[in-house]
Amino acid sequence: MAVISADTFDPMRRFVRVRLQQGVPIVDADVNEREDIQKFEMRAFLKWFVGDGVPEGNDGFRIVGTGQPNDFEIRSGVNGAADPLHQIGRYLAEGLDVMIEADKLYTAQDLHEDKGASAKALAAAWDVPVIPKLESVAGPVILVFLDVWERLVTPDEDPRLIFAGLGTESCARHKREWAVRARTGTDLPKKGDLDFKGKHAYTPLALVERRANDPQVRPTDVTDQRQQRLLVPPASLIQDVLGTSPADYRRGEGRPPVSLRNAINALLRGELPSTPDAPVSASNLSQVMNRAFVIEPNGGLVASWYGEEAGGVEQVFVARLDLAGIQAGFVGPSHPLQQVTSGGTHVDPHLVALPGGELLIAYRSGLVGSASVTMKQAPLGQLSATAEIPVADTSGVDETLPFVTLTGEVATVFFHHSATNRWHYRRWRHTNRTWVDAAGAVKLSDSPAAAGRGFHAAVDPGNKIWTGFAISDGVQAMRFNPDTGVSDHEHEFPATGADDPFMLATREGDAWLFWVDNGGNLHAVRFHGTDWEEENIVVLADSAGAKVRSPCAVEDPDGGVWLFWSRGQVGEGDLFVMRRDPVSGGWGGVRQLTTTPGDDVAPFTLIAPDNTIWIFWTSVRSGTPNVYYKRLVTAV
Repeated sequence: MAVISADTFDPMRRFVRVRLQQGVPIVDADVNEREDIQKFEMRAFLKWFVGDGVPEGNDGFRIVGTGQPNDFEIRSGVNGAADPLHQIGRYLAEGLDVMIEADKLYTAQDLHEDKGASAKALAAAWDVPVIPKLESVAGPVILVFLDVWERLVTPDEDPRLIFAGLGTESCARHKREWAVRARTGTDLPKKGDLDFKGKHAYTPLALVERRANDPQVRPTDVTDQRQQRLLVPPASLIQDVLGTSPADYRRGEGRPPVSLRNAINALLRGELPSTPDAPVSASNLSQVMNRAFVIEPNGGLVASWYGEEAGGVEQVFVARLDLAGIQAGFVGPSHPLQQVTSGGTHVDPHLVALPGGELLIAYRSGLVGSASVTMKQAPLGQLSATAEIPVADTSGVDETLPFVTLTGEVATVFFHHSATNRWHYRRWRHTNRTWVDAAGAVKLSDSPAAAGRGFHAAVDPGNKIWTGFAISDGVQAMRFNPDTGVSDHEHEFPATGADDPFMLATREGDAWLFWVDNGGNLHAVRFHGTDWEEENIVVLADSAGAKVRSPCAVEDPDGGVWLFWSRGQVGEGDLFVMRRDPVSGGWGGVRQLTTTPGDDVAPFTLIAPDNTIWIFWTSVRSGTPNVYYKRLVTAV
C-alpha cells in the first residue's frame, strides 16, 4: 500500500513552480505538487484554448448503432497508421487526453452491469458507479457520454512498479480511466445528481433515440454529439481570409460584422450581407425619423426621432450606440433612452456632433400655426436639462423643418419660413455660443419652396454646403459658403411635382443631387469640375405603378456611390440599393434590402469608421411606425 502525503496543490493559490532550497528536506508533497502544477498548466491550456472534441484526422469514440438489442458500438476510429499512437482513437475531455485502442461494445465494458459481481467490485474499488443497462435508462432520448477520471495505481495492483533488481517499490502512478455511460435526457451529470462524481470530466458523445417495445439500436437512432476536427490553425489563415493580423483579430479588431457563411449566403441570394433588422428603441407608439443620425468623434452613433412616448404629446428623443460595443444596442440599462424635450409639442429633430463631445440638436417647437425653431447644445446625457436656444420665433409665422450642418466652428441651421415660403438660415458659432447672424435669420434663395418642402444639405471637403430643395416647378441646387453667406453654382432642374431631394458631397469635391418626380422615377445629377452634368433617371417606377420614394446615398472608401431608396405602394414599401462604379461610371444591379409585409420607408445611411454602412428607416412591421436599423457589409 502506497503511503503518500495529502495533496498540497491548490490552483487558487496561483503557485507555478516548486523551488528547492539548500538545507531543506525534500518531501513527497513538494515533488507531487510540482507534478500537479505542470499538469494543471497543460490541462488549462487544452480546456480553455483548444476545447473538447476529437482531433483532426481522428474519429475516436464514435457511437454507432448496429441493430443489436440494448447495445451499441464504441468505435476507436483506427486508421491503420504505422505509428501505434496513430492507431488509437482520441478525445479531449476538459483538457484530458483520452485514448481508445479498439472498438468495444457498450455492454463489454468492465464496469457494465452485465458483468455482475465483478463490475460491482471494480466500481467499489474505483469509487465510481457501475454502467447501467440501456433498458434501465428511461426516456425516448438518452444521452451517451464519456466519463473520465484518474486513479492511483500502486505496486499491489501492478507488480511492474517494483524494481526487480532491488525488490523495492518505486513511486506510485496515476492512471487515466474512462467509461461510456448513458442517462435519461440530454444533459450531462451535474453536482447533486446520483451519477455525478467530483474530479470527473464529462463530455457528450451521442443522443440515442429509443422506441417503446423495440430494444434495437439502429444506426439512424444515433445522433453524433462530439465536437470534431480540433486543430490549431496556422496564423496565416486569419491574414489570408480576413486581411488582419492574428493579434488584432484576438483583440476583436478587423472582425467582419457578420459571419462569412451568412455573407456568402446573402450574396448567393442576390442580397447584400447585413446584420438582422433591429429597432433602435422598440415601442408600441409611433416614432417618426427625420434623418437625424450622426457619428460622434468619440466613437458613438447617435439617433434622434420624435414620438408620442411621453403622455401622448410628441417629444424629441435621442439614443446612443457605442461602436466599440455594438451588441449592447442603442438602448439598455447602462445607456437608457434620453428624452430631449418636454411640455408642449416638439418634432422634426436634426442634429450634428460637435468636436468637444457635445451635440447640437434643432427641432420644431409648437403646433403648426405657432411653430418656431429651437435648439440645444450639450453632451447627450445633459440635453434634457439644458436650456433651449431660440433659432427662429417670428410671431404669426410658422418656422419649421430645421436642418443643421457643421463647418468648423459654425453650425448653420436651415429652416422653412412660411410667410415667404422660402428657405432661411441662421449661423451659430458653437465655440463661444454666439450667433453669427445676430440680427436674425437670412433668406437662402428667392425661389419659393414646393408644397412638400423637401430639403437636404451636405458639407464638402472645403467646408462649403451643397443644398438641394424642391421648388414649385422642379429642384434647385446651390453651393453655400457659410463664412460669407454667398451662394454659387445655383441651378434649377425642371421637374413636375419633384420632391425628396438628397444631396451627397464626395471626397473629391463633386456633389450629387437625387430627387423623385411625380411619376415616381428617381433622378440623379452630378456637379463635377466647374458645372453640373446632364441629369439622368437612374431608377424607374415599376410597371405596377410602385413609385420610388426617399432616396439617400453614401460614398464608400473606393469612391463608389451607394444609392438607397424605398419603392412600393404606400403601406407595402421595401428598401433597395445599387452602387455606382467610380471607374466605369455605371450603376450596378439593384438589390433588395427588406422584404417585410409592412411598410419599410424613408431610409437614411451613414458610413462608419470600419467602412460598414449603417442604414436607418421607418418600419410599420409591428403595427406602428418604429425606427429600425442594420449594418450592411460591403467590404471585408
